[in-house]
Amino acid sequence: MSDDISENNFVDNGDGTVTSRAHGLMWCKTDSMNDLKKWVNYQESADYARGMREKKFAGYEDWRLPSKEEMVTIFDKNLENTDQFGKTIHISDQFASAGGFSMVALQVSGRMRTWVLNIRDGEFTHPDGLWTLTEATRVVRSI
Repeated sequence: MSDDISENNFVDNGDGTVTSRAHGLMWCKTDSMNDLKKWVNYQESADYARGMREKKFAGYEDWRLPSKEEMVTIFDKNLENTDQFGKTIHISDQFASAGGFSMVALQVSGRMRTWVLNIRDGEFTHPDGLWTLTEATRVVRSI
């Protein structure tokens, strides 16, 4: 992304959500680390998304875990925020700081695996064992 698009793409909606205008996605401003104060495995990530749907967070009931392709849209090396350890993560400062430095995606269909995006460096991992993950997650919805 160019710097102009990076700086203007993400908009804080003032209701706990951030919209990516370039991609037609609405993200929760906080992640599971901000909200739950702990790392989560895949089941806990799915439960977190379900909880956001059930409470109709920001008035919506279609919150879900992002796909790998959607996670790519949140990372931008030109953007800076800080994680819970005070280290740089490359997401918009429209998102809450002090969250996790990783994001868990939807489970890969037919596999006991998922994608994890490290938002410090933009690298993806594809770890074995959904139940042994210790990551953070962020929920999204299409607009």
